[in-house]
Amino acid sequence: MKMKEIARKAGVSIATVSHVVNKTRYVSDELTERVMKVIQELDEKPGFLLRNMKAASTDRILCVIENLTDYFCVEILKGVKCRAVQEGLQVVVLQSDHPGVVQDYVRLEKPSGIILITDKRRSERIRSSDFPVPMVIVGHADRIPESGHLLIDYRESAYKGTLHLIKSGHEKIGLIYDPENPYARPQILSGYQAALREHELSFDPARVLDWESDKAFEMDSVGDWEEDGLTAWVIGNEVATFEFLRYFTKRNFKIPEDLSVVSLTELEANRLVNPAITTVAHDPHELGRMSVEKLKRKIASQPDGGEDVVAPCRMTIRHSTKCIGRGPLGDKAESPECLELSAADIERIKAGSYTAAISFHYAGTAWARMHEKGIKDVFWELGIKVLAVTDAHFNPDMQITQHESILAMRPDILISIPADEAMTSHGYREIVNAGTKLVLINNVPHGFGREDYVTCVSVNERENGQVAGRILGQYLTDNGKKKVGMLVHGASFFATKQRDMAVEQVLSEEFPELEIVAMEPFIKESKAFDTCYEMIKLHPEIEGLYVSWEGPALAVLKALRELGREDIGVITADLDTEVAYNMAAGGPIKGISAQRPYDQGRAMALSAANALLGRSIPSFIGVSPDKVTSENLLAKWQEILRERAPAELAQMLKIQKPTIPAERAYAGL
Repeated sequence: MKMKEIARKAGVSIATVSHVVNKTRYVSDELTERVMKVIQELDEKPGFLLRNMKAASTDRILCVIENLTDYFCVEILKGVKCRAVQEGLQVVVLQSDHPGVVQDYVRLEKPSGIILITDKRRSERIRSSDFPVPMVIVGHADRIPESGHLLIDYRESAYKGTLHLIKSGHEKIGLIYDPENPYARPQILSGYQAALREHELSFDPARVLDWESDKAFEMDSVGDWEEDGLTAWVIGNEVATFEFLRYFTKRNFKIPEDLSVVSLTELEANRLVNPAITTVAHDPHELGRMSVEKLKRKIASQPDGGEDVVAPCRMTIRHSTKCIGRGPLGDKAESPECLELSAADIERIKAGSYTAAISFHYAGTAWARMHEKGIKDVFWELGIKVLAVTDAHFNPDMQITQHESILAMRPDILISIPADEAMTSHGYREIVNAGTKLVLINNVPHGFGREDYVTCVSVNERENGQVAGRILGQYLTDNGKKKVGMLVHGASFFATKQRDMAVEQVLSEEFPELEIVAMEPFIKESKAFDTCYEMIKLHPEIEGLYVSWEGPALAVLKALRELGREDIGVITADLDTEVAYNMAAGGPIKGISAQRPYDQGRAMALSAANALLGRSIPSFIGVSPDKVTSENLLAKWQEILRERAPAELAQMLKIQKPTIPAERAYAGL
């Protein structure tokens, strides 16, 4: 069949058929499809088509790179070459941003397709419609008016970077634009604002800087930032990031202790920087790989070849961001170091003949015992008499009655954790109105303001959750597992909510290959067994579990035993006897994020002592947790519980028994 007959059947001109076959000019998808349909229906291919197919049949693709001095562009090119080799393709590299140069090469060499890696500093000059062969452009969405390309969108990067800082407790976050990439600026600002808006944080234009035009790193600006209370920055490119680090390091600012930093580009020299910088960036090698795959689909005229693909960004958590704990009223956690007393302070307190009471929501744990010991040790050192220690057994009514008795004793100090923030609020109010100084553990009664209590002391719950999440993520990753279940506290406890959310944040940000397949709440420890049992029955694919603290974790161990699923690894919080024995014996417990209750108890007592001296105390004191695994269990036992580990525990660790003695692993369940 001649070209004229193909044109007649397809309803196009002979010239159109020629352009489609010879790829000498752009032809719309619709006309190309009509011509190719007629050709494909032929029983025998015409001679002119066979000759052209032979001439055009090539495994060569052209990669046009506009800037060979740009690290990011060069890394994309490396990704293109790597993927092309896997696909059996030859890559010819041409550096140019001039359409005529590229057109000359295409006309002479007839590559099967083109990949264009654009320069972010220049406006777009080369368009796919100018060429007769398929093309994939790698560049910013605002620069590419056509479709069917690989787009880089910085909005997602800025959103994720800002969100990471917000979830890590930062509320006042600055933004520095990429000075070399005007196309990215509106995208970055949009993502930054979206994250702030989503968490009801105010947007302040004064915190948004253009590095070049604003001369961001000047001494006058530093004073403004410190006064504003900025704790973190999102920075748009590599040059600005390193200038930022250089400037603040010279002025004795520490990263991340004083300022947290997230960069929106992967840093070529990150391995040389201390601390290494957390990034939310597009992987240039991945962009190169994706561009080759996209081009192959366009060459093969696959249906999705004409659709744009937005390249995903990847977050890499390193050491440049700090987790800021928050108290129940949103107040920033401060270190217990601010509570130290001088020798003169101690003598003044001893001369006062002060008294105190301690009120627990539940005292039947090592956690409560170590708090009590830490409090009593400090009070003994200061000559403060403890009048009563009460245990409400998680019963708000019982705690209310106990507080009535404490009120009658008229202690100078009450250290307490509410059994229920709402129901016990009135009783706490009566105690405070009577002149007793109130130091709170973990939570604040409803309706209480900052002026109503001395301070609230707790573990830094965000750090607590981060430690637990990282233990679980690393355990699953090291063992080639991916499916996660979470048993979280369903009650309105501020502390456990922070902890549980931090675990979820770590798993999603730092271990994106893992999948949380189920997350179920429990209100009471007694319900944890049933909740776990049903979760595993519904989701037998679960390979790792997070449980909010050690009490319900013991019930989870019993459920796993009955289900025959002790292959599932369990991570929890708080070090206690039974979870320690389970871990030592090689049971499901693989790691613990452990509070330091003795140190927390000492911080509570020291806070009360400072209040007796009339000093202003930070409204929230946060104590960092410890990571406990079988490797450091003996050392951490002594450090956290203030006693030598039992000989039996040490022996179990040494032997690593394959089975767990039921009387140890499930005692009391």
